[in-house]
Amino acid sequence: MTFAPSVEIDLEATGKSHGRVVFPLETPWQGRDSVVLPACVIANGSGPVVTLWGGNHGNEYEGPLVLGQLIRELDPAAVEGRLIILPNVNPAAVAAQTRTSPIDGLNLNRIWPGDAQGSISERIVAWLDATILSRADALMDLHTGGDLTDLAPMSMCHHTDDPAFAARIRAAQLAFNAPLSIELRLDAGFRATASHHAHSRGVLVIGSESGGGRAVHPGSLANCYEGVRNTLDHLGVLAAPAAPGRLRNRTRFTRKWGHEAEVVADGDGVFVPFHKVWDMVDAGQPAGQLFRLDAPREPPRTVTFPASGLVAGCRVQSGVAPGDVLYWIVRDIPDDAAAPGNREA
Repeated sequence: MTFAPSVEIDLEATGKSHGRVVFPLETPWQGRDSVVLPACVIANGSGPVVTLWGGNHGNEYEGPLVLGQLIRELDPAAVEGRLIILPNVNPAAVAAQTRTSPIDGLNLNRIWPGDAQGSISERIVAWLDATILSRADALMDLHTGGDLTDLAPMSMCHHTDDPAFAARIRAAQLAFNAPLSIELRLDAGFRATASHHAHSRGVLVIGSESGGGRAVHPGSLANCYEGVRNTLDHLGVLAAPAAPGRLRNRTRFTRKWGHEAEVVADGDGVFVPFHKVWDMVDAGQPAGQLFRLDAPREPPRTVTFPASGLVAGCRVQSGVAPGDVLYWIVRDIPDDAAAPGNREA
């Protein structure tokens, strides 16, 4: 059996093309013998190639919804360049409404660069890497907090020591203009994500986290849609002006570097948080309490913040297990420190 996908769309076509990419399954899943990724290419002129994808995690819906809207509304005549839009890169997880694939149990965003002869998730990633990222000048990877985490609407990028690359990234985040902009610096064991992999290849990456922890909300959809349109306009891909956005302040630039920026559960139980998104907190301050329901006589353990900063994310599912992230903490980047060549080491 061949594991090569059937690519039923011309990625080099001009105009607007609709198609799909079909990945065969070695063993049928829920009566299906393949996994199908919908695809759309919108191309005109000679501008940059921008890849946009969503549905990386199956319980994050804003990305697929926003990309579907773009597919429906964009006229090729308004585009200067090439948009490769993949609104659902993890169809089995989306169908099951789960973060990870129900077929192989893998997290599509933790296995980059994949394996062309591996499991279904690994093969999807390997194809995205070899066929899509190899064409891309920029990647927009759209996420939310899913059903576990409430997140401030944000754009996300990765740290670089290259001043020119840093300036391009900052300009794109400024164009996206989410309420919060976050610069990531991942620990070595957590770099097998799509965005970090693309960033390491020199692709300009603007990721987004558009809320989460609840049903899809019109506000989170609007934040994501406006950010995408604004960024495409900034990149010069849209010949027409970006869609008008709501009046709001300039984005707040912050950083999230390593595990110092997270509060993590150290045991099983029920977590009762003391803080919410947008709260400012101090290192050592109580963050919440962890109760063991199987030991009612045991007093709850108080969890504290490892660092000072802004709460950018808060777990909304009460039941936790060891390693579950309870809070994201970010720190402001002063304008002078955020300038290229003057990043904090």
